[in-house]
Amino acid sequence: MSNNTKRFLTFIALLCIIFVLADIFLWVNVANTYETEPEMCSAYMRYYPDTIRNTQGLVLFPMILLIFASLYFIRSARTNFAKIVGATFAVLLAIFLLWKMFSFY
Repeated sequence: MSNNTKRFLTFIALLCIIFVLADIFLWVNVANTYETEPEMCSAYMRYYPDTIRNTQGLVLFPMILLIFASLYFIRSARTNFAKIVGATFAVLLAIFLLWKMFSFY
């Protein structure tokens, strides 16, 4: 793989991680602001465009992005320490996404 391709894939993986983190922080903010579950869901979905505004997509899309980014970073890491850090970070994000998934329904 060429150097430009590696840089591009790294950039895309970082964008995926940033989107997942922003989605988690948005959900935490909405969950702390509203009292009832219907209010939380409607307030959370207002931040997304109409074309992707469904509950299944907003739960599965960050999971797919996280899987792509974590697999890329774990496979591209050169040392075992970097692989362990990447896997630990991916597991923590997955736990937060699972929490969001179970509190969203």
